[in-house]
Amino acid sequence: MHHLFPPLSPAACSTLANLPRALDAVLPLNGAHRRDLPAAVAELSLQLTAERSALSRPYWASPRLTSAYLRYFLPWNIVRQARLLAALPLPTPTPRAGAQGEEIPRLLADMGSGPLTFAIALWVARPEWRTLPLTVLCLDLSPHVMELGRALFTELAGPASPWRIVLRRGGVDTLARHVHACSAAPWLISAANVLNELKSQPSQERGDRLEDVLEQVASVLDAPDAQALLIEPGTRLGGKTVMRLRELAAEYGLAASSPCPHTGPCPLLESRTWCHFTFDTQGAPAWLNKLSEAASLQKEALSLSFALLRPQDSLPAAGGEQARIVSAPLRVPGLRGMGRYACTAHGLALLEDAGHAPSGALLAVNRPRQCRVDGKSGAAIIPAGSHEGSTCRQTPERPDSSGTQQPGRPRPHGDDGEQREHPYSRRQQPRPARHSRRQRAPEQPREAPMSRREEDHAPARGLPGQKRRAARRSRKP
Repeated sequence: MHHLFPPLSPAACSTLANLPRALDAVLPLNGAHRRDLPAAVAELSLQLTAERSALSRPYWASPRLTSAYLRYFLPWNIVRQARLLAALPLPTPTPRAGAQGEEIPRLLADMGSGPLTFAIALWVARPEWRTLPLTVLCLDLSPHVMELGRALFTELAGPASPWRIVLRRGGVDTLARHVHACSAAPWLISAANVLNELKSQPSQERGDRLEDVLEQVASVLDAPDAQALLIEPGTRLGGKTVMRLRELAAEYGLAASSPCPHTGPCPLLESRTWCHFTFDTQGAPAWLNKLSEAASLQKEALSLSFALLRPQDSLPAAGGEQARIVSAPLRVPGLRGMGRYACTAHGLALLEDAGHAPSGALLAVNRPRQCRVDGKSGAAIIPAGSHEGSTCRQTPERPDSSGTQQPGRPRPHGDDGEQREHPYSRRQQPRPARHSRRQRAPEQPREAPMSRREEDHAPARGLPGQKRRAARRSRKP
């Protein structure tokens, strides 16, 4: 079983614990501003969600809100992305040999860098790469924000770090031009919380903008091990954007090597849900949790959607069948233990007795020749003992007096024939089923109404009603 979001290493946790020192060096706070920090964080979160109309100008223009962003939203995004980067199958960015025998450093090109959140998250997550000569090309339309990020990175890594930070003003459509201008071999192209905010021209659809991004990315992935990592918030918009991107990638000779365990059609495209993963807040430093509590924005879980793309002809040969967990645990009548939906090469599967497998886990599956079919989602039911995430080694075959279940004619499972709505059902029901709190998984994400670059609002929806009104009153003269 491969865990997609393992705990952070002690070195990573130590770096996060010392982040306030670096932040104070880059953007110092006096006593009054430090006392006001929780209120500023709550105000910025409210503006980015329920009161987006208040953002008449970028919040980077306000030193108070800039400080709130760097001390709250930036650290949480570092935690979120570092948890993913710690286990993602990325090759070591070892320098390549040039034509004259010289060493050519590898290149990380980050689109929409903001305050270098992704570069810092990579430095935090992979301490073993800190001594390698990596060139980090940062692209953004706000040079001031990138300057703050470079100053913060220097405070964390030190002025002698072999990572060379290059700042360039530009959008995603300038990626290829800036990459070709760098004397480094592409290793990773990244974009975090950028795709869902792409603004289309009046004559363009959002899909056209995604195609523009894919065209740029495909033109620079010329190294055999070069890849592209696109990360979006775990909201409906973020997840659907990643699913659409994956669908279009094949037209540019690209395929997803992760999280998808196959290169076939996405089994969630026709469902009501979207591809995303949730995980706990392990690794978040105590000071960040304390600030979140003071701002009434405690994090119960983190979530994200992502796709790791590479040229199709560089994908390794497929081995046995694998399944990627894509849902929270749920109780299904007639199945042993807690079930989980999973993505496989044969479509959506429902794994019996997989409640303890974490979100995003990649499991080996020994699919029986004949599988029952979940009547709600059409997913093949993989019995306990036939997948790596099961706690049961063997499971007896249940009697079926009506013959083999055919995929095209699903019938309800369970002795009572209860027609309970599952989250992956393709059939639109007038009302979704209600699950008891005891059955709902603690990691079930909460969908946020909005998303913003460098912020995943799913775990933090803003202040409760009474506290929100109180916060407004406190800002009035």
